[in-house]
Amino acid sequence: MDLTYQLVRSSKRKKTLSLTVKPGGMVVIQAPYPVPRAEIDGFFRRKLPWIRQKLSTLALFLGVAYPVIINGINLNGDQLNFDGSRFILSPAAAAAGKESLRTWYRQAAASLLPDRVRAYEGIMDCNSHAVRISAARSRWGSCSADNRLAFSWRLMMAPLSVIDYVVVHELAHVREKNHSPRFWSLVGETCPDYKDRRRWLRSAGAGLML
Repeated sequence: MDLTYQLVRSSKRKKTLSLTVKPGGMVVIQAPYPVPRAEIDGFFRRKLPWIRQKLSTLALFLGVAYPVIINGINLNGDQLNFDGSRFILSPAAAAAGKESLRTWYRQAAASLLPDRVRAYEGIMDCNSHAVRISAARSRWGSCSADNRLAFSWRLMMAPLSVIDYVVVHELAHVREKNHSPRFWSLVGETCPDYKDRRRWLRSAGAGLML
């Protein structure tokens, strides 16, 4: 994973640099305005080993960071299990690296997202033709001209409220193939706080990567 950071300049009397790894995997550095970017970049590079260790021991599911452990017991013949409080990898899954988690997320998305779509179709009184899970990195969801929906499996790392916003967004495109005021009105009818959910995705979405 290519690591980058989000810089937050502090107007307070803060004199030191600080680094935080957010639950979504986003690295945030807070720095006073006088500190030059070159010094901040150097601070980030020095912290990279710690950052990578932090990210390698946690996995997100529905917006919550869970520990990842390696266990020699291969439960139910699966290489990766989630027991509600942690991800358990078999040695084979651990050897496969992050691809094991990617596969698990795809399966979770294929199970969860069609159900969310069906639920909101009833609420919004519209119907899609199909739901597909994609590996898109720059697009969370899409709606084709013939109302076929696609969603990135990376959404499984976001909170359910954010996932639902993306579902509602794409279902609104079934009725409005644009981002007109009418479109946003449709989104707002189902998700009155959609701006907050969209804001979360814009700020933390870059960290939802493997």
